[in-house]
Amino acid sequence: MVWNGAQFHMLVNHLPVIGFVGMVLALAVAVTVQSLDIKRFVLVATALVGLSALAPFLTGESAEEVIEHEPGVSESLIHEHEELAEIATVLSVITGVAAAAAFVLQRSRPDTLRLTVPVVLLLSVISSGLMGAAAHEGGKIRHPEIRTDADGAMPGETENESPGD
Repeated sequence: MVWNGAQFHMLVNHLPVIGFVGMVLALAVAVTVQSLDIKRFVLVATALVGLSALAPFLTGESAEEVIEHEPGVSESLIHEHEELAEIATVLSVITGVAAAAAFVLQRSRPDTLRLTVPVVLLLSVISSGLMGAAAHEGGKIRHPEIRTDADGAMPGETENESPGD
């Protein structure tokens, strides 16, 4: 079987969405426990999840090329997803880099974990929310059941038509 860009995008786009939900929970635990090992492990895991946001970002364009001319696909929905995904990706990578920096810093100064883990937790909460919002916008592209009346194609539109075309 030969995979297309949309299939690759669907394969990797869940990594940062689900990953950040897990990292928020793990970081919340790490803030409350005294274990340096748990804090260190969660920082490394958060760095990996943050960087995993690059995979859906890098496969998004090829996914768009596969579906943009399909019936019922709205260019405006694709655009909204793209815009939000760019912001979510940037913040997710910043979160991953912050987690990696916190891990490196704590190797020489373990006391910094008291400040850095809560900061990474806050960044992860924001990244998780943005990733979830970007995923929801992406879902609207092929799942009309989650659209509101103001979203996407108007009734009676055909592929990539917009009112006034």
